[in-house]
Amino acid sequence: MDAKELKQFTAEELKARVGQWKEELFRSRFKAQSSEVRDTSVFKKLRKDIARAKTVLNQKNQAPADK
Repeated sequence: MDAKELKQFTAEELKARVGQWKEELFRSRFKAQSSEVRDTSVFKKLRKDIARAKTVLNQKNQAPADK
């Protein structure tokens, strides 16, 4: 997901999205251990999406309340 898309979400929606991605990453790791996952690039994609969402969330939290 692009940073521009993430900026459209509210802080609560971003927190929920990060939680979903973390859970999906957790489940994907278990599937990888049991050899059910063939596409391991999903790990990198999820980690990057989580990082982007956290960055946008931090920007929203540090932004002045005037805007």
